[in-house]
Amino acid sequence: MAEAPLSPVHLEGARVVVRTTTTKDAARYARYFDRNRAHLEPWEGLRDEIFYTEAYWLDRLAAHDEERERGTMLRLCIFDRKDGDDPEIAGMLSLTHIQARAPVFNARIGYSLDQSKEGQGLMSESLALVVRYCFDVLNLKRLLAGYVPHNARSAKVLERAGFVREGYYREFLYLRGRWEDHVETSLINPTWREP
Repeated sequence: MAEAPLSPVHLEGARVVVRTTTTKDAARYARYFDRNRAHLEPWEGLRDEIFYTEAYWLDRLAAHDEERERGTMLRLCIFDRKDGDDPEIAGMLSLTHIQARAPVFNARIGYSLDQSKEGQGLMSESLALVVRYCFDVLNLKRLLAGYVPHNARSAKVLERAGFVREGYYREFLYLRGRWEDHVETSLINPTWREP
């Protein structure tokens, strides 16, 4: 059974704008990942050079549009309001494995932040906006998020957002030629409504 198409999203906070990506963001994506290669590598692993090109992101973002139309994934860019009218991507959030129907009403959330933007609270604000969207608009019951145990920043972001640790998976992710453990967390919607 297919999910319902997801409308484009535009969320505004005091310091951030979080919006759906489009193929027009391809060059921004390529620059984001290129300037954050070393910063993201411990959590995402090594990438082929093609990953850092605009052509790659044109194709990938077109595929993300198709996933959004199927209602199964939503990729969002974070922009720092203080960066002006044509800003670079400050970070990103993704909702994957979206299931907004019985018997399961959940999604998995992932995120990354530009190294230069860490420690400013931008991810916490962005995550709070997306959680509200997931609970109030999509009417999801549960959000799932995970991190490798030595990613203390990610653990703190999720803890501040109210995510609760549910599990610990040994040797769950194969990154940079070795197996990494994984901490699984969730956040439950206390105001979920019967569809």
